[in-house]
Amino acid sequence: MSRSIWSCHSRVAATPEDSLYGDVFGGRYEYDSHVINHRQVSVGDLLVIRDRHLIHGYGVVEDIAIRPEIKLMQRCVNAECRSAAIQPRKSRLPRFRCNDCHAEFDEPVIEEKDVTLYSASYETWWLPFASPAPVRALDGVYAGRDRQNAIRRLDTAEAHAMLRFHAGLDAELHLQLLDRAQPIVGGHVDALVKRRIGQQRFRERLLDRYGATCAVTGSQPDAVLDAAHLYTYAERPVHEEDGGLLLRADVHRMFDRLLITFDPATWRSRVAPGLLARHDRLQVMEDQPIVVPDRLRPSVALVERHHRAARERWREDR
Repeated sequence: MSRSIWSCHSRVAATPEDSLYGDVFGGRYEYDSHVINHRQVSVGDLLVIRDRHLIHGYGVVEDIAIRPEIKLMQRCVNAECRSAAIQPRKSRLPRFRCNDCHAEFDEPVIEEKDVTLYSASYETWWLPFASPAPVRALDGVYAGRDRQNAIRRLDTAEAHAMLRFHAGLDAELHLQLLDRAQPIVGGHVDALVKRRIGQQRFRERLLDRYGATCAVTGSQPDAVLDAAHLYTYAERPVHEEDGGLLLRADVHRMFDRLLITFDPATWRSRVAPGLLARHDRLQVMEDQPIVVPDRLRPSVALVERHHRAARERWREDR
């Protein structure tokens, strides 16, 4: 699947009270038809979210909502200029200065402009950096020479290398999953679905019990932690605190697929040998002590059952 990677300048990451458009950090990036490259962003593209100083992470566009909007543009008072390249000054008067004609003035001309507003959602496949990277990490990654664009295309190979360097194993797994993804037909369909009753309360109970801690990888932002059952919920639709663990979302997927488990004899993690052979960076998840206080450990019987099922699958996969 061909996908573009974009650097997206958002002010919400640094100053939520002064957000650009209706950005939601980790969930939504908004821009309008006045922004260069607004037509180029597509579902499936990667958005690298940055502010003036830091790169905070990246997400995959899963939906783009479009609606008409009226934008208030601040312009130069010079009738022969009317440039939007004006800046407020913090300590000098007049308060504004035009970067193009150099006119100085106290208040800009306000112009209403009909625009199309785009709202790109990326929450499901959002991966925040554990430590934000400096914006200069994008030097040499941009595909073009323009420097003022809110949305700038990145070179795919260089962007992948930059993301792997700054996000490590998380990005390695994330990008591998994306590389294998096939194009998905869009649209909507009405359907009846089963929803787990009490799942949110179960997660809240586990957060109270364990804190914002993944049982394999340790302390994590609570937004990336899932409440994982040690048993098949479809067969046993109940929530038992000693039958659950908090796991980071990607680790949860591995756990549900029996690719990672805990040895109840040692309370240390075990990763499927075949997976370790193909992905040596997963070694950091192998043989890790469970990050749970001894007195709060889950049911040994349930851990034994999961461990046994995982080992049976590994033997079948040889």
